[in-house]
Amino acid sequence: MRHVAKVVGVATSTVSKALRNDPSIPSARCQEIQAAAEKLGYRPDPMVATLMAQLHHRRRRADPHNIAWVDLWGPERSRAVMNPGPMLQGARERAVELGYGIEVYRCGVDKISPESLRRMLTARGHWGLIIPAVPESAMRFAFDLRGFAGVTIGTSLHEPAMHRVAPNHFQGCVLAFEQLRKRGLQRIGIALSPEVNERVEGKWLGAFLWCQQCLPAGERLSPLIAAEADHEAFLRWLQSEKPEAVLVAEDPSYPIPKTSRARVVKPPVICSLTGQDIIRGKGGLDYRPEQLGAIAVEMAVAQIHRNERGSPEIPNTILIDAVWTEEDKSASQKRDS
Repeated sequence: MRHVAKVVGVATSTVSKALRNDPSIPSARCQEIQAAAEKLGYRPDPMVATLMAQLHHRRRRADPHNIAWVDLWGPERSRAVMNPGPMLQGARERAVELGYGIEVYRCGVDKISPESLRRMLTARGHWGLIIPAVPESAMRFAFDLRGFAGVTIGTSLHEPAMHRVAPNHFQGCVLAFEQLRKRGLQRIGIALSPEVNERVEGKWLGAFLWCQQCLPAGERLSPLIAAEADHEAFLRWLQSEKPEAVLVAEDPSYPIPKTSRARVVKPPVICSLTGQDIIRGKGGLDYRPEQLGAIAVEMAVAQIHRNERGSPEIPNTILIDAVWTEEDKSASQKRDS
């Protein structure tokens, strides 16, 4: 770095900042220094990088609020989105283990604009940020990621480009389908709203259609893609397809109006694709949200230690497989009593 600094005519500290896209260095200057470093064949010393990571790790124990948890939801939160509480708890615990901390910014509730958020994070010396699942209105969040290590959780955030950790929605749907079949339920359907189908990039629907192709023709059902509030469409679909079980995301999804219950021969078993059944003590999909939060922290910290900032050219995704959890018998007994 001293060699690069001498050639470019700047301080060594300026080269260090430019190589990690520090927002305090103008973008044009960063590109100039990075181009000079590339021409001179600069490569980071892995041993020095490891030492600096250890020093930063120790230093940050006295200043724990350095990774921002950016919540873009307003007062209302979609029922199809995984409960953020366990994810945040998992992130906090892992951050402490790595010598960092989490500071929550409720941008939707407090109406913090992307520009204001950037100023706040820069002023408070945050090195990284984590954005969990976002509402439809924030799928393209106009935040300038330059100078920050960013990670998003889930598939809903499309911009800015970030590395992400996400539930394996395709695998989860296949797992739920197989578990319901093991319980003797032959006719299994799926009911999703267009909004939820878009949020998960069609992965639940794709998994369901793949499972259907493995069944005899007489046991295959057509999926329902309709607005959550369209109870009549759901009722017509129940009468037509006669499912014994229905995979849903909105929770509770498509409740049958009381005035129409007589038109349904037998109400189907409802199985949540989002893991909400686990919260109620029922058996079902568990996407291990604590692990999602913990891995998001690990990804952010790894970028910080590697001096990687801004949107990556090739964003990476880590998928977390769901597991099937049996019903909590004590919770079942409480419900029955």
